Amino acid sequence: MNEREFLKKIRNLQESGKKIGLTEMPIITEKKEKSVIQLLKENNIQTIEPDEQREEENKFKDIVSKLVKFNPIKVHTENVEWSGHLIRENIDWYFSLDDTIGCYIDTTELIQLRDETLEVLKKLRGYYDVWSDEWSNRLTGGSSEETSDMDMGGETTPEDMDMGAEEGDEDTGFGF
Repeated sequence: MNEREFLKKIRNLQESGKKIGLTEMPIITEKKEKSVIQLLKENNIQTIEPDEQREEENKFKDIVSKLVKFNPIKVHTENVEWSGHLIRENIDWYFSLDDTIGCYIDTTELIQLRDETLEVLKKLRGYYDVWSDEWSNRLTGGSSEETSDMDMGGETTPEDMDMGAEEGDEDTGFGF
């Protein structure tokens, strides 16, 4: 199996959420291992330090939902991607800087649009707005003054992430 097929298999397994078993992986010689590392560098894909990942995960848990499973944050030359799974709502979420609003959700089953679910989705979108600003600034070397309260350790509440509701309006955050 060449390096491209190997990486494709890893990506497919990661996207499917399946764990990679040792028996499924071919034995990698030192020469092939260097090639895989070089290929990752050529594609400019990096992951962040574990402490930084954990810090971002804790912010997410404080604001969006405590019951969540995270995937690693992937930093590309001109994009950052992050995804995970909201356990209680059974929703997969995906953040990306590659689009105007790169906040996506996916589910394999029918979801009842209860107030609690809508609130979590509203918080998810609000968190994305702050996250995308922060990571856009980090990619472009923007000033720290442009970053949000989350960057500076300030407490961000769901009200801070209001998506245009006027006081007294019942706003779902979706323009209804």
